[in-house]
Amino acid sequence: MELKDVKEVVQVTSSFWKCCKYCSALKMSEDTVEEQVNHYLGHGLKLLHLGTESSRTAEGEIWVSTVAVLGKV
Repeated sequence: MELKDVKEVVQVTSSFWKCCKYCSALKMSEDTVEEQVNHYLGHGLKLLHLGTESSRTAEGEIWVSTVAVLGKV
């Protein structure tokens, strides 16, 4: 698969949760990043990137999250 073939992108993160874009699975609000990625792989998406991102809390502390980007062709 080439990136130019990707038609849709979905991001999952350990920072926040949302319902599945394709089946509105509410359980995803309780799932780990691994479980969320596996759920989207079941919908035929491909894993494009897995990594971390960091930001700061309102108090200035560093907050690190796991992020996965999946794509559908």
